[in-house]
Parts: sequence; structure tokens; C-alpha cells
Amino acid sequence: MSQTTTAPTADEIREAVAELVGFHARDIADDANLIALGLKSLHIMQLINVWRRAGLTVSFKELAGEPTVAAWARTFS
Repeated sequence: MSQTTTAPTADEIREAVAELVGFHARDIADDANLIALGLKSLHIMQLINVWRRAGLTVSFKELAGEPTVAAWARTFS
């Protein structure tokens, strides 16, 4: 039996990042640079591991190359 993996929405990405950097999700704009907000490379790797365990394919290069909620949501769409 196969299980369908659902990509995270922009709001889910924002929530995950907010937990890591100590912001309220509502304070993170779609186009905000997540690195400038305090997201570290280790945080990105943590998120990648969570999403890979959920069956999604994503690379550090993709996420670090354009570290915004909007770009990450496009990566998963």
C-alpha cells in the first residue's frame, strides 16, 4: 500500500521556521530572508531531515539558495 506524501504549505513552512528561530509565524513574510531572521544551516538540515522522513525530496542547495518561505513553497509544489 502506498502512502501519498503531502508537501508542506507556505504556512506550515513558516510555522516550522518560526519554531526554530523564535519568531511568531505571523511575523515571517513570504519574501523575508530566513537567514537574516536567524535561521542557521543546521536548522535547514533539521528541516530537510523532517521533510525527507516524510517522503519528500529536497536538497540543502535548493533551500539555502533562496531562503524564503515563498521559494521553499515553490520547491515543494
